[in-house]
Amino acid sequence: MNDPMLPLTLLNLLAEFSGVFTAPSFDNFRVLVSGFVHSFGRHGISDAIRAAGPAAHKHYSVYYRFFSRATWSLDEFGLCLLALLIAGLRLAGAEVELVLDDTLSRGTGKKVALATMHADPLRRQGNRPFMAYGHVFVVLSVHVCIPPIAPTGWALPVLFRLYQGSKRGGRDDSPSDRGRALSRRRKGKNQRERVRLTDLTVIDGQLHECPAQPDDQPLPDLLRKTKLQLATEMLLKVAARFPNVRFRVLADHLYNGNAVLHEVHSQTNNIHFTMRGRADAALFEMPPPYEGSGRPRVKGNRLPNPKQWANQNPEAFETCTVALYGKQVEVQLASFVGMAYRSLPGRLMHYVVVRDPRGIYKTDYLFDTDINTTAIQVVEGYSRRWPLERSFQDSKQKLGVEKHQTQLPKSVRRCAPFSMLMYSLVVLWYLLDGHRMAQQMTEYHDPWYHKTARPSFSEMLACLRRASWSEVFFDPSLDGGTRQKVMAEYLARVVASG
Repeated sequence: MNDPMLPLTLLNLLAEFSGVFTAPSFDNFRVLVSGFVHSFGRHGISDAIRAAGPAAHKHYSVYYRFFSRATWSLDEFGLCLLALLIAGLRLAGAEVELVLDDTLSRGTGKKVALATMHADPLRRQGNRPFMAYGHVFVVLSVHVCIPPIAPTGWALPVLFRLYQGSKRGGRDDSPSDRGRALSRRRKGKNQRERVRLTDLTVIDGQLHECPAQPDDQPLPDLLRKTKLQLATEMLLKVAARFPNVRFRVLADHLYNGNAVLHEVHSQTNNIHFTMRGRADAALFEMPPPYEGSGRPRVKGNRLPNPKQWANQNPEAFETCTVALYGKQVEVQLASFVGMAYRSLPGRLMHYVVVRDPRGIYKTDYLFDTDINTTAIQVVEGYSRRWPLERSFQDSKQKLGVEKHQTQLPKSVRRCAPFSMLMYSLVVLWYLLDGHRMAQQMTEYHDPWYHKTARPSFSEMLACLRRASWSEVFFDPSLDGGTRQKVMAEYLARVVASG
């Protein structure tokens, strides 16, 4: 039995991606998907090979080379997944919401390719920043909500970009490296020859891709792409692939700069943004009509910033009930229009000030590039950015995004995104077919477990595993002895992968 241990419904879904890979790579892809689904441990490549069972019949190095050398495009995979989401969940008739954010995949190892030092927001103490070593991925996801299944939705990652910081860390002459080298000499062991690698080089002042080579110096700041530039790349790629689909991007204040807003709006007309703004944003009126004398004005009279406007117009606030994070919440809203010349010149934006009537939470300032949206739509839309944080959490805890031990540049760029794509595939399978199978399965809950209205990713993954087992372990074509042998071999591999 060399077929992947996956239900037929998921195998049919995976078949939609056959055009992204060559025929051998597609077979390896199905094996790795099966391994990631059934692995209970760190979800490393070795764990996936063990958990895949007899389906992983090739040499183990083939599955490592799937990430480091195989010819397939991560972007094409993500765009194909986005097309399936739009078609399979019938999102094309409405505005498709894209959630944009970045996540830190912490790692260790002095010689890990492309790893740099980054600010870790989860470990900072007050105003004291904390730096962590690892990889930061800018992630573009699709917000999907199916009310009959759950009142709140999911953010399914589809496109990824690796951000390389300016502080590399992991120097060859660092104290830990020198200490380990001295310890190896004392023990009579050979010196390790592993070096940091990169796949980018600077030629004539420009950045070019190259084969893996020693990473002797960090990328120049002028050539190293920022998070905003990486986000713009992904948004323009999506807009070009789906020109007839209207998108709305939900993002935090980090991405509300000119490099995203102006660049995207100047090249596309099917993307709008809902973002958190600054309380002290410099706002202006639109420039007056040109009267034929001198240079045309590019901005009108100065307007109060959002904080000043809120203080000057207390009568503009209205108490409204909005749907936030699955609950009905009472807030005070007021809105006005203005032009943020530095971020998006020549275009009015809809600014919304959000106050807590109880005075517990601080005042928030949101904006939308579509002035026809209402204040309630802006607030509720921005709240749908939160599911991506849950996607990051589930991908790290259940699919081992931070546990990969790959060190080659191409593997680093692919492994963590591959795990997050597995999250998207599992959730998509559950929304299309798995939720009906889950209704027919017997539920097993601990006494302290309180079932929520929204299925958790753990429940979705468990449903997929049980559906896989039911088609293999209870196959009527197998006799009792063969069935016991298959089950025993599977359990042994799963235990080993943990």
